[in-house]
Amino acid sequence: MAVLLLGCAAPGAGGDDVQATPTSTSPSPTVVAKPAAPQAGVPNNHADNNGWKRRHELSTADQRTGQKLAARIRPRLEALREAGDFAPESTLRVLLDLGIEADAIEVTTMRTPIGPETTPPPGAVYAVRFADVGCVIGSVRPDRVMARVTGSAAEFGCLEPFSH
Repeated sequence: MAVLLLGCAAPGAGGDDVQATPTSTSPSPTVVAKPAAPQAGVPNNHADNNGWKRRHELSTADQRTGQKLAARIRPRLEALREAGDFAPESTLRVLLDLGIEADAIEVTTMRTPIGPETTPPPGAVYAVRFADVGCVIGSVRPDRVMARVTGSAAEFGCLEPFSH
């Protein structure tokens, strides 16, 4: 009888009780990761809203192709800048003179600043598409010439459209 009473005692009632391990495996509670707290000043859907801006990753070969193209473009546009010619038409002419096909080129004026200014600053913005995934993008301005190799974007190609 004493054995029965001790066997039925609640765990922890006896001095030398050992916590029993259940013989059946019960599922452990599911742990759900909580999303990271939003960054201050960034809407929760920022990444989704800006997904259209994602550019293709360039392979090493495509990156080299783009660098070679940029190396051909930069000195010709630098000569144009040194001559004081920043017109988009002149930039287009230089790119065409390099043997680049017209449908691979996009040239626009510089973006008009937001505010009371109504005329764009002097200069041209250009993009040259290559290998169906890459772009050389840049600008010709009074103070510098820029040429950067990057991937194209599925939504807009090489030059990101301006939005407020």
